[in-house]
Amino acid sequence: MNICMVAACLAGGGAERALLDTAEMLTARGHAITVLTFESESSDAFSVPAGVSRVALGIEGHSGNRVNGIRNNLRRIAHLRTAVQRLQPDIVISYLTRTNIICFLALLGTGCPVVATEHNVATLNDAPMHGFWHTLRRIVYPRMAQVVLVSKGAARQYAWLPTEKLSVIHNFLPPKRGNEPEDFGFLSGTSRYLIGMGRLAPEKGFDRLIEAFYLVANDFPDWKLLIVGEGPLRADLTRLVASLGLEDRVLLPGRVANPRTLFRHCDLFALTSDSEGFALVLLEAMSAGLPVVSFDCDFGPREIVTPDISGMLVPPGDVAAFARAIRGLVQDEDLRARLARGGLEAIDRFAPGEILNRWERMLQSVIASSDRTPVRLSARADC
Repeated sequence: MNICMVAACLAGGGAERALLDTAEMLTARGHAITVLTFESESSDAFSVPAGVSRVALGIEGHSGNRVNGIRNNLRRIAHLRTAVQRLQPDIVISYLTRTNIICFLALLGTGCPVVATEHNVATLNDAPMHGFWHTLRRIVYPRMAQVVLVSKGAARQYAWLPTEKLSVIHNFLPPKRGNEPEDFGFLSGTSRYLIGMGRLAPEKGFDRLIEAFYLVANDFPDWKLLIVGEGPLRADLTRLVASLGLEDRVLLPGRVANPRTLFRHCDLFALTSDSEGFALVLLEAMSAGLPVVSFDCDFGPREIVTPDISGMLVPPGDVAAFARAIRGLVQDEDLRARLARGGLEAIDRFAPGEILNRWERMLQSVIASSDRTPVRLSARADC
């Protein structure tokens, strides 16, 4: 298959990482993959895998106001249509709500099927004109060739779609990631590390992780908290750390290239999100032999973690309970070891083989059933 995968950018989110993982593995299976982004390569936090083609339209994502936002989105629609017509893929896979909608509108009349992927129903919560985008999603998604959700919980939020339009395909854990060496100069050989990782954004709840760590920090002076990632709340989180007197105990080192490599230097992983589409970062931590503790948030953790067997789940938003879970794990090395073993056994369900088989079957079915006769709006209107 000739597949075009579209995202706004490759600036460091879990959806973008999943896109590149899927692109790499589908390429290894002999498919021709092009990754297309609206923004330029200067915003990339991830490298495009070898063998995967790359097209960057260079239309930046920060519009500033509604008028510029509308103008930018119209430019994206026009440029995307031209680029996809030039590439002539069999199918387009797009990632996250606004990009999904733009792809659908750009390719109307071309005969090229669009498969939308959603990683979290909250992806529009911080969007300008989010009500407008919510309305468009309700109009556009029933007309998509397929909508892919990364967890069963997330899929239940799309019960308003026809069941034949929905596929649940979990993210998978690439076999090679985490073997690459990397020097982490912020680590100390004399400390133990509790680590959280993700975009520094409100939905990730890192303020609650800092507060939970504060409740136990004095009792465990050899432990430090690492919060790895980048995002708009860096200044707020830094101020919170200072206000709690934790400057020497909480580190925010930014992004790292090889998360699993870093995990192998740590002792315990924590997830304090309000919501997750799937929480691939849990799999990465478990695969590195880390015990994990997570809020039982919507939607991914409970599909990955079996409580007290492969990790611990804490009632959502309960900082005191999360602190008690951290305390119990820090105090009990045998418990950490048992949960780590359970985590390693649990991740077999997310090996790439069968998950990629599901992707291939779904894509082949969509292509076979699609109307490949385009409405010719230009001399190159074929998709």
